[in-house]
Amino acid sequence: MPDSQVITSSQNPFFRHCLQLRKNRQRRKAGQFLIDGEVEIVRAVQSGLQVQHLLVNCQHALSPGLRQLLADYPEITLETFSPQLIGRLEYGQVVGAVIAVAQAPSLELDTIQITSDGLVLVLDQIEKPGNLGACMRTAAACGVQAVVLTDPVCDPFNANAIRASRGTMFGTQLAVTTASEFLSLAMRIRLSVFAARVQSEKSLWQLPLHQGAAIVFGSEAWGLDQRWRSDMVQDFTIPMNSKADSLNVSISAAVSLYEAVRQRLNVPI
Repeated sequence: MPDSQVITSSQNPFFRHCLQLRKNRQRRKAGQFLIDGEVEIVRAVQSGLQVQHLLVNCQHALSPGLRQLLADYPEITLETFSPQLIGRLEYGQVVGAVIAVAQAPSLELDTIQITSDGLVLVLDQIEKPGNLGACMRTAAACGVQAVVLTDPVCDPFNANAIRASRGTMFGTQLAVTTASEFLSLAMRIRLSVFAARVQSEKSLWQLPLHQGAAIVFGSEAWGLDQRWRSDMVQDFTIPMNSKADSLNVSISAAVSLYEAVRQRLNVPI
């Protein structure tokens, strides 16, 4: 472990600040958030995210990967904590995990690039961080151009969302906006928009996803509302056995995105 002063007091201002970053309101106020796990931290740094501090247990040796990370990015400050304090900061009771403090990036729609031939995943009013993270992981696997959250309920930098994505969310363009603003952009660049619904005359298999497409999924509880009813939005449903009437949103997104990938690669069924 590199020499550094060990933080042992629960009254330490930096410790108290980090503890507050577990709360959504405090994350937004500070413009910072915590990242748990070496894999997730490395992916965040490699994606260009501004990681400011690396928090570690004073009794655990740094892995070769983290040593290299600190050597390559000297602007990251190493902070060592007593086992008791780092235990209070750990998420999900993962003993020995490392934690990073990162600057929250801008998530404005105009900070990302979406083109008329891109594949875009739109998640509307998503509530559960685990579902968001799982969707982000699938989006990364499918090579989507961007993920857009419209009027989201959950915080994209929630620890559970980051963990469920395995850090892949940091390598994917991400924006937060409203449904109307996204539809305005889609109309302007002539990007086709397809909205998933429980019932529709058109099935997923009938959609032309081989070109540009934004695929929209609604909240876990209510699906998509009237904001997504317009002439430029085509509804579709995912065919399923009559014994089931819906799928988890992360599963629905995965099925739909892989169908788009299949069409783009021109792979026959």
